[in-house]
Amino acid sequence: MIEDEDATMESSYLDRLGYSERLDVWRAEELTAALGVIDTIAGQSRRPAGEAAVLDIRLQIYRHRLRRELDQRAADHEVPPEL
Repeated sequence: MIEDEDATMESSYLDRLGYSERLDVWRAEELTAALGVIDTIAGQSRRPAGEAAVLDIRLQIYRHRLRRELDQRAADHEVPPEL
């Protein structure tokens, strides 16, 4: 049952990213979870040392978009240093 829920969430994140849904409407927990899903998928597709690795550009684009949104939110919430 848990595996089904994980597969559904994974599919949901990939669908939302695939349709270029605006990330500013995602909750922070969703962004973090989606980034974890992308990293897991990318990690599963890695080849053993010495073999050519195939880079899935789609996953790299999704990862970049998620990371950029998370970094932007973190920057927006930083407290400026007092002068």
